[in-house]
Amino acid sequence: KKIFSLILSALIICSVTACSSNENSVSEPVQTATTQTATQTVTEEPTEPTAQITGTDENAKKAMENLKKIGYSGVVSVVKDGKPYCSYAKGLLEDGTAITIDTPMPVGSVSKQFCACAIMLLQEQGKLNVSDKLEKYFPEYTEGKNITLHNLLSMRSGVPELNLSLASMDKTDEENTKILMDDIFSQSPLFEPDDMYTYTNANYFLLGNIVEKVSGKKYFEFLKENFFEPLGMTHTGSINELPDNPKWADGHTYTKIDGQPGLTKGAGDIISNTTDMHIWLDALHTGKSISLESYKTMTTNYSSGSFYGYALVLNYPNEGIGHSGLIGSYTAQDYISEELNMTVFMDSNNIRANSHTNCFYNVLDDLNGTEE
Repeated sequence: KKIFSLILSALIICSVTACSSNENSVSEPVQTATTQTATQTVTEEPTEPTAQITGTDENAKKAMENLKKIGYSGVVSVVKDGKPYCSYAKGLLEDGTAITIDTPMPVGSVSKQFCACAIMLLQEQGKLNVSDKLEKYFPEYTEGKNITLHNLLSMRSGVPELNLSLASMDKTDEENTKILMDDIFSQSPLFEPDDMYTYTNANYFLLGNIVEKVSGKKYFEFLKENFFEPLGMTHTGSINELPDNPKWADGHTYTKIDGQPGLTKGAGDIISNTTDMHIWLDALHTGKSISLESYKTMTTNYSSGSFYGYALVLNYPNEGIGHSGLIGSYTAQDYISEELNMTVFMDSNNIRANSHTNCFYNVLDDLNGTEE
């Protein structure tokens, strides 16, 4: 359990800056299957599938072929002018199944933008306001009289990080949630609200639980009813559904990801695929999921040095916005550029977080024909 807790402590992380080269990309070991014969035991490694690449123009082909050269395992999909532009799929799941462009995978902290949208939708419905103080929802939290929902959304609350080692696989969602909240509420904030920006998953953990308090529904029930089902996102769900849904990606950290209930709520809890993520990205910036006014609030820079809005980083190339995420061995990135009329979604199960960020920037450079 101690090892498990240490693993979980690193699960839900956002990486927003490029800080290494492709040479740091690594491949995780693939499980092997053994076949017993009368005379010997033969170890058979799954055959590495050929990369499935689409894209017709030179820039698109270059971007996808360069991913193949570095051994990128996962999926990449680009939609431009409302149409599929290029895509890439290659690699193996834990059970040896080939990754396809339709394979759902955990997206880590990309999940936070769904939580932020849930809060914005509840504000549109008049059920809360981002200027509300935390004491309204958690009266037991002494420091809650000074911290607003806006502070949580913009990572400017001072709320300390989650101590995931306190939770347990043997406990329920509710039990783990209470343990983590009690720990947060027993500590003084790291700094005065709105004094500075510090990225902590605890901000969105609290917001996910506020969604439940205000809506009277389980967090994922709210997301399904208000976003997934209306938008037709039929391959998007919660990591807690992994054990009961064989269609989800059994990645290298399958047993580590599905373990402890309640820990990733709002902060890193979503599994999706390329089709659904493009539906989501389109809906996010066109008023189909939340109002354009709410989207403008989400894409306002509240921390000049970090360019962070509400679960969206605002300084990507070509006036792009998006978010990265890491959970277990999965590293994801989404991206919207209204200037290019383009959305991008990437998700890998073998690239380290900092190298994945570098891959993402390289893809954008290749798509734009930028010389390195």
